[in-house]
Parts: sequence; C-alpha cells; structure tokens
Amino acid sequence: MLYCLRSSRATTSENIHPNQLPLQDITSRSGSQSSPTLTNEYTSALQTSSYSEIRIFLDIETDQSTHDQLLAQYLRPNGEYVEEILILQHEEPGYDSFITGLLWSFFDHSENKARMCLDLSQAIRRARSLITPLQDLLLVLPLDSDSDSLSSPQRTRAFDLLLKYEQLENPFPDPGSRNVRGMRHCFADLNEQLQIQINKSNSRIRFLHRAAMSFAVCLILTTVGVVVAGVVVASHALVALGVATLIPVCVPSKIEKKEQYRLAQLDAAQRGTYVLHEDIITIERLVNHLYSDIEVNKRFIKSGLWRGKDMHSILEVSRQIKRSNVSFQKQLTDLDEHLCLSFAAINRARSHLIQAINVRRDDSL
Repeated sequence: MLYCLRSSRATTSENIHPNQLPLQDITSRSGSQSSPTLTNEYTSALQTSSYSEIRIFLDIETDQSTHDQLLAQYLRPNGEYVEEILILQHEEPGYDSFITGLLWSFFDHSENKARMCLDLSQAIRRARSLITPLQDLLLVLPLDSDSDSLSSPQRTRAFDLLLKYEQLENPFPDPGSRNVRGMRHCFADLNEQLQIQINKSNSRIRFLHRAAMSFAVCLILTTVGVVVAGVVVASHALVALGVATLIPVCVPSKIEKKEQYRLAQLDAAQRGTYVLHEDIITIERLVNHLYSDIEVNKRFIKSGLWRGKDMHSILEVSRQIKRSNVSFQKQLTDLDEHLCLSFAAINRARSHLIQAINVRRDDSL
C-alpha cells in the first residue's frame, strides 16, 4: 500500500456508530450529477442550498478543536455513516479487503481535503485581518496626488501598519510544505491504484463474457451432435439437457454481476478522486500565488522602510502595496469561492460512492 493510503482500520461490528442521517437526505442535499471539472458547474453550484450552507459554515471563525464538530455536521456523508456502511460491506460474502481499503482511503483523503478547506478559510480570514487596517489607511492617504506630503499622524500610522504587516507570519502554507502538495500526491497515487483495479475488473468481466459464450457454443455443438446421432430422444433427457444449458450460463452471470458491482464502486471512487485531484491543483495554484504575494510585499516593505519613518519611503511603499492589493483581494475572493465549490464537490463525490456501495442492498446478489 502507498504511504498515504489507509494502512489499517478496525472493521468489527463493535466499531459501528449508527448515523441518523438517511441516504436520501445525503443525496438530495449533495446533488446527483458528477463532472470531471468544477468549472462547468460553477453557476449551478452557486444556486444550490448546499453552497449556501457551506458558505455560512466556512465563514464561521473556528479552530482545530471545532473542526470535527463542523465536519460531522456539514460533511455528507460524515465519518460515522461511512464507517457503518463499509463495516457492513466488510461482513458481506466475497469481501475484498484491498478494494475496500482503497475505498477507505478515498473517504479519508476527501475528509482530509475538507479539513484543508477549513484551514484555508481560516487563513483567508487571517490574511484579511492583516491587510484590512492597512487597506483602510491607504484609501485615505493622498497617494494618487502629486503631493509628497503626509501629516505626522498619517506617517506614523502608515509606518506602524506597514511594519506590522512585514513582521506577521504568512497565514498561507509555504509552497514547499506538504500541506497542499502532499495531498495532491496522495490523490494522484490513489487515482493510479484505482485505475489499476478498474482495468483488472474490466479484464475479469471480459473473461467471464468469453467464458459464457464458449460454454454456450460448446453446449450447442454438443446438443446438435447428440441429436444428429439419434442417441438422446427421451423426454427426460431433453429436460436434463435444458437444465444443463442453464448451469454454465447462470454461474458466470452471477460472478459477473458481483464483478460489475465491484467495478461500479471502483469507478465512483476513481471519478471522485479525479475531480478532487484536479480541484486541488487549482487550490494549490491559488494558495501559492497568495503566499508569494504576501512574501513579496513583506520583502518590499522591509527594504523600503530601512530608513525608518522617512516620508518619501513610506509614500513609495504605500503606493506599491495599494497597487498590489487590488490583485491580492481578487485572489482572496477567488480562493474563498473555490473552497466552497471544493467542499460541495467533496460531498458529491462521497455521496456518489456511497450510492454505488448501497446498490447491493437494493439488488441482492
């Protein structure tokens, strides 16, 4: 197993904690359509109740201690429900521990990605608290005029806020850290593992098709030979022949049905993994740009204020920060909106996989 796949999980009935949220509620709230990208469903996502709910809860100021409580409420299906479903699958005949392990990994990775969305929402809030006081001051300073004069209180206030900006820690993760990049690699590795299993499953289904066809052809040829030879003419022999015709066809058909069920799970997990992997690439790009912009501004402030409260230096630095802040605010908004769409995509992907797993309860094999 890959380092970021689920290494172990207790799968005994004692670990089951029933979830009161029914599947119908999960699927109705999370949507019923999938898409390889988030771009094409941007407009429809904004109109759903799930987006509104996610928008509200991402705006809540939280810390790590409250993340579990929020995820239990807004992650659909939540961890308890997923655990119950997969433990029930573990107890079914024909249980495949490796494939179920891949499904566990998908749910784990998607939950970790939801936690990342919460963390980045808090980072956006910290970034806005960092820039807002300075932005408010820059709006009233005479930076767009030809005058190079500031009042003493303005100069002092600008210097203090610029210095505070330069000294505060960057709220976004370093591009070299494993926060986002490591998660992207985990989704990529899981996608590869799922694709391998999908290919194997498709190969088994094709083999079962060929086996069923071979059985049927052989049986037809044998029957024709027997009839032509005039060996079997009694009615009881014909009945036995009819039963014999069904045996080789029904057995591969039942095995194939189980394989199709397994393939549906793998396919749902792989499609969800692909969507979330592509989405995290966008998040990584947005986060890296924001981190870099803050670092560039901090270096510019540090180099520009080395002479202390020099008026010309403060004016030059303030003008630069004001110009760059327009793009910075736009990027914050883009990331903020994308995190809402990302959380909605997580819920859809999880719900689609749960639907694929629950098919077996409605169609007993």
